[in-house]
Amino acid sequence: MIYRGSYTAVLLLTAAVLWSASEVANASYMDKTNGKAIFTLGQIVVTDKAAPVNEITVETVSSRQMQEFNRENVADALNLVPGITLSRSGARNEQMIFVRGFDIKHAPLFLDGIPIYVLYDGYPDLGRFTTFDLSQIVVSKGFASVLYGPNTMGGAINMVSRRPDKFFEGNAGVGVASGNTITTHGNFGTNQGKWYLQGGFSYADQDYFSVSDNFKPTANEDGGDRENSYRTDKKINLKIGYTPSELDEYAFSYIRQDGEKGTPLYAGNDPSARIRYWQWPYWDKESFYFNSRTSINQKGYVKTRLYYDTYKNSLFSYDDATYTTMTKGYSFKSAYDDYTIGGSLEAGSKYLSGHFIKAAFHYKKDVHEEKDEGKPKLNFQDEIFSFGLEDTITLSENISIIIGASYDYLSPGNADNFDSDTGIISDFSSREVDAFNPQISLFYDISDTGTVHVAVAEKSRLPTLKDRYSYRMGYGLPNPDLDEETSVNYEIGYQDNFADRVYFKSAVFYSDVSNYIMAVSVPDPDDATDTVDQNQNIGAVNIYGAEAQVSAYLLNNLEYGLGYTYMDWDNQSSDEKLTDIPRHKIFTHIKYSPVKRLSLLTSLEYNAKRFSNSDGATQAGSYALINCKADCTLYKNIKLEAGVNNLFDRNYEIDEGYLEPGRNYFINLTCQF
Repeated sequence: MIYRGSYTAVLLLTAAVLWSASEVANASYMDKTNGKAIFTLGQIVVTDKAAPVNEITVETVSSRQMQEFNRENVADALNLVPGITLSRSGARNEQMIFVRGFDIKHAPLFLDGIPIYVLYDGYPDLGRFTTFDLSQIVVSKGFASVLYGPNTMGGAINMVSRRPDKFFEGNAGVGVASGNTITTHGNFGTNQGKWYLQGGFSYADQDYFSVSDNFKPTANEDGGDRENSYRTDKKINLKIGYTPSELDEYAFSYIRQDGEKGTPLYAGNDPSARIRYWQWPYWDKESFYFNSRTSINQKGYVKTRLYYDTYKNSLFSYDDATYTTMTKGYSFKSAYDDYTIGGSLEAGSKYLSGHFIKAAFHYKKDVHEEKDEGKPKLNFQDEIFSFGLEDTITLSENISIIIGASYDYLSPGNADNFDSDTGIISDFSSREVDAFNPQISLFYDISDTGTVHVAVAEKSRLPTLKDRYSYRMGYGLPNPDLDEETSVNYEIGYQDNFADRVYFKSAVFYSDVSNYIMAVSVPDPDDATDTVDQNQNIGAVNIYGAEAQVSAYLLNNLEYGLGYTYMDWDNQSSDEKLTDIPRHKIFTHIKYSPVKRLSLLTSLEYNAKRFSNSDGATQAGSYALINCKADCTLYKNIKLEAGVNNLFDRNYEIDEGYLEPGRNYFINLTCQF
C-alpha cells in the first residue's frame, strides 16, 4: 500500500491528466464497445454475416455497463448477467461466480481467448482482475463453443481487451471511497493505420471496509471497520499490433498485475468453524501473449494464440489477530510459483456454400511448484491437448445450425508426494484422462427480430492438480485416479426486439451432471480410528432453472432494465447440499436523465438464501441491496459521479460468517477522449 500522504499528489496529478486530455478530445464520444476499439483477435465467438446466430447463446457486458454500474472487478461485472450469481470463498477472501450452478473451475476464465485460470485448483480470485482496461466480457453458458478448448463444462468467460481506433484516444479516472479507498486508472492508444499501440494502468487501494451498523459484535469482530480487510491491486498492460490489411492482424501483449490482501476473520455462529489468521503478502501474475489472424483468399483464415503465463502468491498463517508471530501448529508460510505455456491454432473456411467450418487445436502445459517453510519444494505438471471442430450451417433464410465436437486429453507429468514423517519424496501414481464432447444447436428466426433456439451440449472438466494430489493441509487424502466430470446441458431460448425500444431474452436450462467430484470420508491410512476426506467421482447432480431479461426505453430519457434467474438442483448421489446457489436472483435498475448533462441511476439486487457448506448446517440469508448514483458532465467529456452502495445499510453475507460492506460512498472523476 502507498503512503497515505501521497494521495493528494496522486489525485492532483490524475486530475491534471483528465483536464489536459479533455482539450484534445472530440466533443462527442463514441461508446467504443460498439466500434472497432474491441480487440477482435481476442474474441472466440465472433458474430458476422456468415454466423449471426453466435451472439444468441452468449451474454456480453460492455465497458459502458461496467462504468455505468461502477463494476471495477470482473466478479462484480459478471454479477450483472442473468444466470450468474456472485459467490465468495470467505476463508480465502476470494470473489467467485457461479454460471447456472457451475463454479468458476467449470466455467473457466480467458483473456483474449487465452486461458488464465489458476492452474493448480482452477479458482482464480475474480476480485483481483480489474475491468478498467477491458472492452467487454463475453459469457458463454451451457453451450460454449468448442473453440475455447477443454474444461468448459459449465461455460466460459472471455475478457476482451481494448484496441485503439483513432490517432489518439483513451480514458482516465480517479476516485475515492469509504474505507480510505483510492482508485486511479488510465488507458491510452494510438492507431497509425498499419500499426497501433495500446497501453494502460490501474491502481486500487483499500485500508478496510465498514460493516453494517446492524451487525451485532462477535468474539472475532467488534463491528465498525472490518479487521484485516485491506487490499491493494496494481496493473499495467501494453499491446502493440501490426495490421498489413483489413483482414490481417498480428499483436503482442504484456500484462503485469500485483496484489496483496488480508482475510477477515470468521464472524458467524458456527462453533466448528476454523479461525484463520491469514494474509497474502503478494498475489502476482504476469502474462506474455501473441495473437494473429491471417486471411486466405477472403474466404478463409488462420488464427494463432501463443502464451506464457506466470502466477506467484504467498500465504502467511499467523498465531492470532495481532498478525505478528508464527509459533502455533497451524501457522505457516506458503508460496506458490506456477507457470503455464501453451498455444492454439484455429482455422476457418467459408469455401463450402452455406457452411462456416472452424477447427482448432490447443496445447497447454501447467507447472505448479509449492514451498512451505521448513519443507522441500514440490513440483507438479500436467499437459493438456484439445481438438475441436465446429460448423455453422445456414439451411435457409431463417434456420441455422451449429454443430461441433471436441476431444480433450490430459497427460499427467511429474507429481511429488512428500512424506512428512520420513522426509522422503516419491512419485504419485498417475493416469491419463480423456473426454469427447459433442454439441448441437438449432436457431429459427420466427420474425425479422425474434429468434428461438434449442441446444444440447455434452461437456466435461478434467480434474485439476489439486483435485488429484492435495492433502488439504492434513485433512484430505489424494486420489490420482480421478476421472473427468461430465454434464449434458440442455437449453431452450427466445429473444426479440420490439420497436427498437424493448429487448427481451429468456432461456430454460437443465444440466445432467455425472462423475461429479465430491469429497467422501474414508479411513485415515495413518490412524484407523479416524477418517479423512478424499475426492471421488461419485456425484450425480441435476441443475435446472430459467432466466429472463428485459431492457426498455420507456421515454427518450428514461431507461429500465430487469434480469431474473431461477435455479434449483437435485443431488441424486447423497444428502449433501450444493453450496452458493440461491434459488432466486433479481437485478433491476432505472436510469433517468432530467437534463442532458445529468443522469440518475438506481439499482436493486435481490438474492435468496443459499447453503454455505455441504452438510446444510450454515446458510447465508437472503438480502436485497439498493445502490444509487448521480453523474454530471462538467466540461466536454469530463464527468463527476457520486453514489452510495447498500443505501439502507443492510447487514448481509454471501458466505456465512464473512460480512459484506455496509453503507459505503464513492466519488469518481473520469474523462473519455
